[in-house]
Amino acid sequence: MEGEAGERVHLTLLRRHLGSCLAVFLFAACAALAAPPPAAAAPGVSDIRAWTNEIYTRVAIDTGDEVSWKANTLRADPARNLPPRIFIDIRGAGIRDDILRKPVEVRNGLLRQVRAGRFDRDTVRVVIDLERESAYRVFALPDPFRIIVDIDGEGEIPAIAALPDDAAPPGPAAAEASPADASSPPAPPPVSTAPGKHRVRVMIDPGHGGKDPGAIGPTGLKEKDVVLAIARKVREKLSLSGDFDVRMTRDEDVFIPLEERTAMANKARADIFVSLHINASRNRKAEGFSTYVLSRGASNREDLELAARENGVPVGKLQGVKFIIDDMFTAARKNESLRLAKTVNDAVVRNVSARYQGAHSLGLKQAPFYVLVGARMTAVLVESSFISNVREESRMRDPSCIDGIADGVAEAVRYYGRNRILAHRDH
Repeated sequence: MEGEAGERVHLTLLRRHLGSCLAVFLFAACAALAAPPPAAAAPGVSDIRAWTNEIYTRVAIDTGDEVSWKANTLRADPARNLPPRIFIDIRGAGIRDDILRKPVEVRNGLLRQVRAGRFDRDTVRVVIDLERESAYRVFALPDPFRIIVDIDGEGEIPAIAALPDDAAPPGPAAAEASPADASSPPAPPPVSTAPGKHRVRVMIDPGHGGKDPGAIGPTGLKEKDVVLAIARKVREKLSLSGDFDVRMTRDEDVFIPLEERTAMANKARADIFVSLHINASRNRKAEGFSTYVLSRGASNREDLELAARENGVPVGKLQGVKFIIDDMFTAARKNESLRLAKTVNDAVVRNVSARYQGAHSLGLKQAPFYVLVGARMTAVLVESSFISNVREESRMRDPSCIDGIADGVAEAVRYYGRNRILAHRDH
């Protein structure tokens, strides 16, 4: 009997112990479910970058995640020795301590410095100290989120004066050119070399690079490699003449943010900005060449999707820069960009057609490309062929095709530069 009683006591104690453990486990599980999730880290100002000369500055404020912000100005306060200021208040954001301690020094006649601090517990304030009151524009670009401030010490660039009809590039500078209009234009007439004291500064921008390969063809050819090869050829061809000072946003396989490419052209005071890209489509039979200028919208869904892909954002996020494109892209500058774009597209198609049958023109187009936003000069974006098309990808592996595209771009830039820019300076 004692054995049986002792065994029952042990079983009772074991059941009580197991019951207690189960109760503790269930309590902990319920508490975990009821507790709020850990707070996500607040977005913060991770970097402040600037590109500047004495008449232009672009400041980029990197936050990574989207933030709420507001921009405003303060007049100079001589009594407190404070210059005119632009400030951007960023709500609910943090900031790295090293950015708080180290302002970005500029002091070039337009800006003094860019500094940052905590305006209150919930607000980071970035302050741009100006040397003089200047026009400015502020907008944001997504993925990753960054706030862009463009400061203009001169106001809008004046329109290029009208030239005689015989100096205009062949063909109409319409917003849309049909393939029939642009497929086989006449070659431009020879142009005499302009005086050596004037040089047209050209910024060639090979798209993508580094961690961003761009579009990739069926057999693995990468857009970033093709456009770099084209850009080097364009530089080589334009540099044969003393009329052109040719620069490139990148001359190796490196990643450069879109806003920095435009800023480099503005800082260098380029006269012409040409961004080079290769198209792609879900339709593997899509083919042809097109050249774009900046616009707040696009004529069709395909062009809108192309712009989104080149911008690295979903189509829905293209809406955010519409107002700033309308504000900054003057009619005079847009007309000059349309003129150059038509000349480029005609010349590229003509030169590639001389090497291959069936080179197809898609004409002159418009779309909201971030890399063209804020350009202070005549600016175009070239989409040379479709890397998604097996035949066109194969052509782009041929040095002759690369040379043909580069010949077309160089020929158009040479013609436009001598007839529009140099001729304008000489009058």
